[in-house]
Amino acid sequence: MHIRRTVVILLVNLYIVFVNSSRPELDTLVKRGVPGLESPKKLWWAKELTPDLHVAGRLTERQLMYAADGGFNSIVSLYHYTESKRFGAEYLPDTKEAETIARIAGLRHVTLLDEGDKDWASIEAVDRLTAVIPTLKPPVLLHCNRAYTITFVTLMYMANATRFDPEFEPKIDSDKFYRFTAIMGTDFTMSFTREVVAEITGEDEVERPIKPNADPYEWYDYWPAHPVYKNWYTAGQIRKGHLPILEHVNFTVINMRLGVSTDGKPTKEMVTLRNVRDDTPTYDSNGNVYRQSPKSLAESVIAPRDNRYISSESEVNYESTNRGEFGDEEGFNEDLERAAFDSTCLKYIHLPIASDGPFTREIFEKYKETFLEAGRRGPVLVHCAVGKRGGFFAVLAAALQYGKDMDWALKRIAELGFEVSPQKHSDVYKLFSAYLNSKNVKEEL
Repeated sequence: MHIRRTVVILLVNLYIVFVNSSRPELDTLVKRGVPGLESPKKLWWAKELTPDLHVAGRLTERQLMYAADGGFNSIVSLYHYTESKRFGAEYLPDTKEAETIARIAGLRHVTLLDEGDKDWASIEAVDRLTAVIPTLKPPVLLHCNRAYTITFVTLMYMANATRFDPEFEPKIDSDKFYRFTAIMGTDFTMSFTREVVAEITGEDEVERPIKPNADPYEWYDYWPAHPVYKNWYTAGQIRKGHLPILEHVNFTVINMRLGVSTDGKPTKEMVTLRNVRDDTPTYDSNGNVYRQSPKSLAESVIAPRDNRYISSESEVNYESTNRGEFGDEEGFNEDLERAAFDSTCLKYIHLPIASDGPFTREIFEKYKETFLEAGRRGPVLVHCAVGKRGGFFAVLAAALQYGKDMDWALKRIAELGFEVSPQKHSDVYKLFSAYLNSKNVKEEL
């Protein structure tokens, strides 16, 4: 009996080794975690380079506070901003304002380049970041206008460290740089960036590096999105202020969050609130509003911050509603999101599924043709609360539209930060297997 059990354990271990060894190598620098550090619902837009270094576009006041809520300790702005601007309808503070907001939030804030200096593809920019990084408490959120130039500077800082510090990890060379930036949807294949990459890595200039396939080019303007493949993108909960930019890119938007009710029962999902933990449910076991009740809010505060964290007139240091993310007094209200989209020219589709599934073939079959039709129409942004549900379905839909196989789907979902295997999210693994076991899946269209 003992021998039989030992043999079974050995076979199981061999199977796990086989599965892990047979997985294709990822094009990320490290195995990514779920986007968003300690608060994926607030920070789904932060793009992980390493666990300690994340990049983003120019941050709004709320995003700076979300960064503090979600576990970041330091902020690096590539540029010195002398004027406030707008991201869609969202307010972007200038550098002086951002420093004040960061101080109230308990964040260290550093600006890399001097006022008026826009020379990001330079040795000087890399040298400045190299000097600053050791002074910052990680994790660090680095940002610029559209998460583009700061990605280049940060990865070149890492390439420089790889070249001159044998102990530096993770290592990055020219090939890894171009592969990683391609899956991020960022194109650095121009001649002037290739020259800088070669100079910093000490390698020969790559003449024809891999290019990103993200389409259309205007997707950069909605930098929070995560490219999946060609015209497919994922996101967490978008904000009402984002709609003008989504119109500019002309996304079809698919929302996978639950609606106000399902089968006669209230099913509003939670809405994010500043300085409030994300782990409290919308309703209690009796179906009563719980998360946004005064008692629950007071007990769910993240940190003893100044009331100015909410506003100069606030009597408490936490937020109780979030209209900008289509929240009401109970939680996320899909009716409000739908109404906001109805006032635009955007195509909006609601295909709800619970955050924990089930992710079955029966469910996907109900939605499959809607997904594929959206994909044939143009760029598609699939959103939920953190990008997990959207990621599962967007990867599968992209695989079906473009004839990708199972290995590609598992690799791509892992690069987005979500592991799918026979042991992890096994229902999604079975769903992928049902459609993508064959190398040629064109017959599924």
